[in-house]
Amino acid sequence: MCGRIEFTLTERMHHALRDTFQIDAWPEQREIRPTDQTPFLTHTEVWTLKTGRWGLVPPGMDLQAAKKYATFNARIETVEGSKSFKDAFKAGDRCVLPLSAFFEWPNKSKVRIARPDDRPLLAAGLWSQQDTPDGPLVSCTVITRPPTEDLTDVHDRMPALLLTKDLEGWLSGPAPEAKAIATGSWRPGLLTVTSAS
Repeated sequence: MCGRIEFTLTERMHHALRDTFQIDAWPEQREIRPTDQTPFLTHTEVWTLKTGRWGLVPPGMDLQAAKKYATFNARIETVEGSKSFKDAFKAGDRCVLPLSAFFEWPNKSKVRIARPDDRPLLAAGLWSQQDTPDGPLVSCTVITRPPTEDLTDVHDRMPALLLTKDLEGWLSGPAPEAKAIATGSWRPGLLTVTSAS
């Protein structure tokens, strides 16, 4: 978890993202698997839209070595002690991944999890960029947390989804604040689970 995400924008989602991030042009829309390219957002003085490999390649590790590890998810409980993720978390290389939905397979049946009000999901993430002989290698990961009580029958993990009021705290807050936001920003009752078969 979370091993499949979707970025397929409805008109309402597009407007919501534009209003929140002041960005109008978004990349190709599709279902995204680990190691695929996925959009994510960073913020300094303005929001910046980037695209990178879904599966963090930590500083000092090359892409071939990274392929041996599943780095598309980072558990919020252990992110500070993880060799793969601690540098990005402590250096403030936090980001936000916009999603239209994410998928799970409870009882081997694929389900789609999204907001019923047709608004985008904003997942906490980390990102990295390294210089390589082939050019910049940009990558990212989705932070995960225990599920809200309404999703416990779906999976034992879920993306650390953020409410817009918590974006700044996740991106630039000290580590304890960022971890608390990632664990507690989202609340039960905001998502619906539908069959995706």
